[in-house]
Amino acid sequence: MSRRPRLSFASLLFLSAACSSSTDGPTTDGNGSAGQAAGGAVASAGAAQVPAAGTGGAAGHAGSGAQSGNAGSASGGLAGGLAGGGASAGGSGGHAAGSGGTSANGGAVGKGAGGGSGRGGSGGGGGMSASAGAGGTSCPGAGHITYTLAKSASPSATEQTAYDKIKTAMDKAITYYDCYTSITKSLSVSYVPSVETADGNINGSIRFGSNTTYMDYRSAMHEIAHTVGVGQASNWSSFIANGLFTGEHAAAQLNAINATLSKPLYTELHADTQHFWPYGINQQSEVKSEADLIFHCQMVVSIRQDLGLK
Repeated sequence: MSRRPRLSFASLLFLSAACSSSTDGPTTDGNGSAGQAAGGAVASAGAAQVPAAGTGGAAGHAGSGAQSGNAGSASGGLAGGLAGGGASAGGSGGHAAGSGGTSANGGAVGKGAGGGSGRGGSGGGGGMSASAGAGGTSCPGAGHITYTLAKSASPSATEQTAYDKIKTAMDKAITYYDCYTSITKSLSVSYVPSVETADGNINGSIRFGSNTTYMDYRSAMHEIAHTVGVGQASNWSSFIANGLFTGEHAAAQLNAINATLSKPLYTELHADTQHFWPYGINQQSEVKSEADLIFHCQMVVSIRQDLGLK
């Protein structure tokens, strides 16, 4: 029968200390609860260790992801201060802006490389809105039409109502002209109750009368056409023959428009001493869709070419 070796009291103390410093402490895997890991009092990824870009815990006090870690307070923890792309240190993304949006690559809290919001976030990859025209399409033109609306120093309620309606009408009309033409023009707009409907002059004047029905963007577009030459240019009458506008550019534009339609309105461009049709918006009821507004702009551009106007 062999004798068990007897251990001294000092040896027992040495073994106890060695066990307590083991690296196999109660840390868990990527989704587990916090535990102690080598290198510090709290695991290297914070108090609650999660995969990169997760919702992790507070910063560890000493380990490799401690408060002075490479990418923030805790490598993968809740509030990494300088994480690459967001607030969660070491993650692919966090609350701060990533590549162009409010949520960085991977989102605000997701676990792993991919989080709650996709790459770019809500405004990523170029932003929330692209260059858009009046109806949400890209603008082919580069128009620059401005206006000044004359107002009374102390407007009455009727005058103020008129000013508000006129401004709304002009703003929307100019949106189309700026988007679908390259015309530059400065206009002087006024409210003149004695005017029966509305009128426009090549000198840049547009007047709206007391009938609020005509304080409308379609009427405003019609009057803008007059200010840029329609029915007002000195050589307008030379292009009128047998009730038709004879300009080659205008005829070609109407043919191009008709080619897109299953049922063209007219095969020829009609005109009188002041107006043209189709697409002259001589009556508000002529506008059936936004396409009619765009066609109006295109026809005005082509007519101006025939008239020798830039």
